[in-house]
Amino acid sequence: MTAAEDPTLAYWGAHREQFRQSENQRAVLTNFVLVIAAGASGLVIQQGLRLRTLPLSVLIIVIGLYGVLAVAKYHERATYHLLQARALTHALVTSGALPDYDAVLEETRQEHYQHYPHLHRLRLRLHWLWTGLHLAIAAYGVVLVILTFLIR
Repeated sequence: MTAAEDPTLAYWGAHREQFRQSENQRAVLTNFVLVIAAGASGLVIQQGLRLRTLPLSVLIIVIGLYGVLAVAKYHERATYHLLQARALTHALVTSGALPDYDAVLEETRQEHYQHYPHLHRLRLRLHWLWTGLHLAIAAYGVVLVILTFLIR
């Protein structure tokens, strides 16, 4: 049965696509933030951390904090769509529209964990790395502001 024939499959596909879109938007936003922060930082350093560069340092803080909020929201939306797709997968398996591959999936999952035992045990969620990157950008902006006042 295809998605065109089964509205549940179409709904499942829409949630998976929305999940991917949230992840892609998070990556694009992070690239924009990094480019803006790098450009502003270059100007601040080139000008010698003078008071007139203070707005650029503040901009780095602001875009870093904006990035924190935006990636948190993208994570929330991605999680929503992933959970919806998982619920629909369960419903499709229960209804018999999809075969039950739990045993095969579990075997593959265990193989994956064997290939990456340290990263698996680390339990570090990927969204914390994205959030941490944006927090680091904001912290870098704070350091630039402090240095501007110290060097002045």
